Amino acid sequence: MMLSADHGPCVSGAYATILAACAGIGLSQAVAAGLIMIGPRFGGAVTDAGRWFKYAVDNKMNVDEFLAYMKKNVGPVPGIGHRVKSLRNPDKRVKELVGYVKSLDIKTPCLDFALAVEQVTAVKKDNLILNVDGTMAAVLVDMGFPVDSLNGFFILSRTIGLIGHWVDQKRQDSRLIRLFDYLVNYAAPKRREVPPLK
Repeated sequence: MMLSADHGPCVSGAYATILAACAGIGLSQAVAAGLIMIGPRFGGAVTDAGRWFKYAVDNKMNVDEFLAYMKKNVGPVPGIGHRVKSLRNPDKRVKELVGYVKSLDIKTPCLDFALAVEQVTAVKKDNLILNVDGTMAAVLVDMGFPVDSLNGFFILSRTIGLIGHWVDQKRQDSRLIRLFDYLVNYAAPKRREVPPLK
């Protein structure tokens, strides 16, 4: 829960909560605005990662078979890859979680499989590493949680961070946030020259 509670103000969920807080929106609505951002591009990969790692383990697939199956039928592997983290800049949350779980001396077939997938994908591109969503998913499946419940753990832990962002804005008496004009780009066709009427 602590490892996923917050990841800074720049991710979409935190930013939405901050934006709402600065607009004077109350705690529950501002946190809800942040939670609404959880989806396929922000924190929504936990359930999908758990589903596919479990599928591979249940069907006794090796990593190459799994990657071929995913490429043909699903697309990118949920829980693998990060926009900022890489082999050269690893995610410390993943290292902490894997280290802790491995110290418990319990069976971790999904986590072991996810780590094996990372060994192959990271060779292709150094940011195709096991991310925190994939790690959480594999560990939670190994613990016996239903696959459909897995995103709930991210939602629960991130709620703590969103509350903190709201409180920070209130303590600072933050004012309404407005985008700078240079950040606004309208996608509109060029103006068409109309010939003068005769």
